[in-house]
Amino acid sequence: MKTIKLSLVALATVLTMGASAQVGIQAGYSSSKVVDSDVTLNGFHVGPTAEMTIQGPISLQYALLYNYLTKTSEASLLGQSIKSTTIAHKLDLPVRLAASFPMSNGLGLFIFGGPNFNYALSQKTNTTTTGLVEATVEGDNMYNDEMTDGKKRYSPFDLQLGVGAGIKYKTISLKASYDWGMLDRDNTDNGVWKNNDLKVSLGYNF
Repeated sequence: MKTIKLSLVALATVLTMGASAQVGIQAGYSSSKVVDSDVTLNGFHVGPTAEMTIQGPISLQYALLYNYLTKTSEASLLGQSIKSTTIAHKLDLPVRLAASFPMSNGLGLFIFGGPNFNYALSQKTNTTTTGLVEATVEGDNMYNDEMTDGKKRYSPFDLQLGVGAGIKYKTISLKASYDWGMLDRDNTDNGVWKNNDLKVSLGYNF
């Protein structure tokens, strides 16, 4: 229920602000890496965007983006093949201060930076074993995992700070951004879990 409420609030924020701004849609490649590890999930993102001019070349860019991320790994042990597939669903609410640099014939460059509010809807790892013994085990949503004191082991909320740049031709834009996770989302005493995210996006303004 909390997830649904957060999604509705974020969507309402984007749509309300978008009423007085230039709106569009964005989609592209997403990659999320766990800091200080080799764990990286890759996938795509898509969602509505808006841009509101503040003064001159300075504007405020914001969006509500759904991310689908996945990672597959395989291993063999004593004649058994083990395949693990992780699937994650996340929401991003980036709020960026941008500066544009018009060139000619509708072409321009822009840079941007600011916070990204990230909320993880779910993340599960399913395991399939084949060989002498065959079995499939569906994992649970890791954000439902609780410690002995009843508190959640992992926090679904993350605050990131990011920068990026892009090129725009009339109503079409191509941009890349990188966000650094500011929060430790592992609530255990000794665990540390931070995520850095990369996005490459194609956008269209209506």
